[in-house]
Amino acid sequence: MAAAAPGALGALRAGRVRLVAACCARLGPAAWARGTAPRRGYSSEVKTEDELRVRHLEEENRGIVVLGINRAYGKNALSKNLLKMLSKAVDALKSDKKVRTIIIRSEVPGIFCAE
Repeated sequence: MAAAAPGALGALRAGRVRLVAACCARLGPAAWARGTAPRRGYSSEVKTEDELRVRHLEEENRGIVVLGINRAYGKNALSKNLLKMLSKAVDALKSDKKVRTIIIRSEVPGIFCAE
C-alpha cells in the first residue's frame, strides 16, 4: 500500500487505495486479467434500436410521421447516438414527397427531454 501524504489529501489518497484494493480483492485477479473488470460506461455507448421510433400514420392522417424519443433510462437526454438517429430519420423523410408533417414526441410518460 502507498504511503499516505500528510494532511487531509493524504487521508483521501489512502482511503482511495484501500477502496481499490478492496474492489480488486472482491473481484479477484482473474477478472482483471480477463478484462472483465467493471469500467465506466458512457451514455453515448449505449446503442439501442428503440431509442427512436418512426411511425407513419395511415388513412386520414396519411403524410404524418411521428418520431418518438424512447430513452426512459436517460430521461430522453439527447445522446450522440440519438442525435445521429434523428438526423438520419429527418434526412430520409425530407426526400419522401408523401410526408407533409413530422411530429417529434416522447414515448416516455411524463418526460419530453432532459437537459
